[in-house]
Amino acid sequence: MKNTIMKNKSKISVFLLLLAVLGVITCFTPSTALAQDMVVTGGDIHIHEGEQANSTIVIFGSTRVDGEVWQGVVNILGNTEINGNAGSVVAIGGPADINGTAGDVVVVAGPALIRGQVSGDLVAVGGSVKLASNAKIMGDLVIVGGTLERDPGAVVTGSEVSLSLKEALSEQIVQWLKGFPFPTPSSPVFWWRLVSLFLTAVVLVLVSILFPKVTAKTAHQLAVSPILSLFWGILITFLALPTTILLFITLLGIPLAGMLWLFLACAYYLGFASLSILLGKKVLTSLGRKEPELYISTLLGAVFIGIITWIPYAGMLVGWLLKITSLGAAVLSLVNRQKS
Repeated sequence: MKNTIMKNKSKISVFLLLLAVLGVITCFTPSTALAQDMVVTGGDIHIHEGEQANSTIVIFGSTRVDGEVWQGVVNILGNTEINGNAGSVVAIGGPADINGTAGDVVVVAGPALIRGQVSGDLVAVGGSVKLASNAKIMGDLVIVGGTLERDPGAVVTGSEVSLSLKEALSEQIVQWLKGFPFPTPSSPVFWWRLVSLFLTAVVLVLVSILFPKVTAKTAHQLAVSPILSLFWGILITFLALPTTILLFITLLGIPLAGMLWLFLACAYYLGFASLSILLGKKVLTSLGRKEPELYISTLLGAVFIGIITWIPYAGMLVGWLLKITSLGAAVLSLVNRQKS
């Protein structure tokens, strides 16, 4: 009996490890169709003075804008420096220096230094904010889990909201227990939910832009096999932790456990993005839009799912089921892609 159990556990471990290896290779294979979109991984982007660009996305590198970027500047795990003009700016895991003019600015897990003008809102999560004497924020200033240093002469025309992560989480739980899904804008919970929803939407849009073919196939898998996807999602969710424990028993299995969870993270966001695309397209199609853009569908779907999860009790359960199903669809899609 024990030998049979160990054999079954070994088969499960081998299966999940194979998925991890295949998933990591698939998730980090860049799409050649997006070279013109100024998407750089492991490198830098510098828009020189007098130059213009539509948008930039940099992962593991720095972004410097001395010219003009019409729409958005996104940087993940790198430095962001705006000396010219930019639309919205999103910096995750790195510092952001705004010396010129930018629209809405969101900085996560990194310091923000403002010496120029922010035409929209400035939102900082998990990092410090310094406003120099010539800084000007035309919209709201929202700081979650960070500190503010403000020199004399700095101007904020909108409202100012500052709260710790403990305050945001504790009040979030209280609101859930009370059954109030939509707090007023004066409540810290409102800003916490809004920032969380925005950051999730940004990540999902990035996934859909970087890996359009994989997300499209996963969305198709989700549409044609929702029950099978739910089954595999539940199975993977319940087997992931026991498999990790088995791998940690041996020292050689520790790196494989890390690969397993890296694959699960990739599959989770891939499935979440595909689910957002599927829902967003259905909503836009019902409104009469024949061929909605990929990023608009993803953004709309992510917002729709986020609002669903805000509903007390039932919303959390529905959100969990949707995400588990999308995880299963992503794994099935990745496995079928490698087979083909």
